[in-house]
Amino acid sequence: MQQYMVEQEQQTCVLQEDLQQFMAEISALGSLAEEAGVASHLLAELDGFKHEVEHLDASAWERKEVRCLKRNELVRLCIMALRAYRSSC
Repeated sequence: MQQYMVEQEQQTCVLQEDLQQFMAEISALGSLAEEAGVASHLLAELDGFKHEVEHLDASAWERKEVRCLKRNELVRLCIMALRAYRSSC
């Protein structure tokens, strides 16, 4: 029983660290996009996404499909930011 509780606590810590890292990635993309001068609607979409992720409860982040969907959304936003930057050059 104690081993199970230790494993659960370790898994919770790993998931929290993963979420914190993901939030840092979103913030970094936002900073880069802002500095690159991408369109304000893209920055607003990124802010909305960040707000959505910040308000996920721990049980939602534990589900692998939720993490995968959020990561896919971040990739989509990265691609949009790159395209916006490229078209502004």
